[in-house]
Amino acid sequence: MALINEKYECSKEFEFLTKDPSEKHDAYMEGKPCALEIMKGECPSDRATFLEENYSQMIKLLTEKPNDNITCTAPYFQLEAIECNAHKHALQLEMQDQTGVKETHDGAVKVLKMCKDAQACIKNACKFTSIERDEIKNSCDVLELTTSDFTVCMNKINKEKPDLSKYECLNDHDFYSKDSTVICERWKNKRECMRQVTEDICGKDVMKNDEKTLKSFLNNLKCDE
Repeated sequence: MALINEKYECSKEFEFLTKDPSEKHDAYMEGKPCALEIMKGECPSDRATFLEENYSQMIKLLTEKPNDNITCTAPYFQLEAIECNAHKHALQLEMQDQTGVKETHDGAVKVLKMCKDAQACIKNACKFTSIERDEIKNSCDVLELTTSDFTVCMNKINKEKPDLSKYECLNDHDFYSKDSTVICERWKNKRECMRQVTEDICGKDVMKNDEKTLKSFLNNLKCDE
């Protein structure tokens, strides 16, 4: 749905993809000519005609959340699932496009936003399981880590490999070691030292700004095991 919306200029004027049922209803009613244009462009002619003739009833079915959501089979939940799956599909396509040589920080930030949108969509969506919610959350957590100030700073240091000999607190430490034990020791026991290093090289205390990211980073390395 999100990808289809981008094809039609008129869709920019209406919040067809809002998660608020009342706002969605208003958008479809106020944007009826635009919605019908999209339907005629994307649906077989007989279906587009049927939708046009039954537009008000259809919008009511799709924007009024049923009280009984045990089976999640109502049209409202069907549309909800379609929209969320569209978010997930767009995310997958963008992630594929951002791999390899095309990967950039700005691209990763864009992917993170798309991931957050997909996560918000399925958060309370009836047809998605807790396992699927956990999967998208984990994906977003990883993306958040890769786009953080902390990771950007570490990538800068590892790429430029500046001379760190002036930092006495690192004299007995191999900063560029890839060994997880060494990395864990660095961030758990030499935090004040690392604070100074990152401030000097990256212009900010990335540990202060990204405590959550640092915690995720250490968890991924299984530093507490």
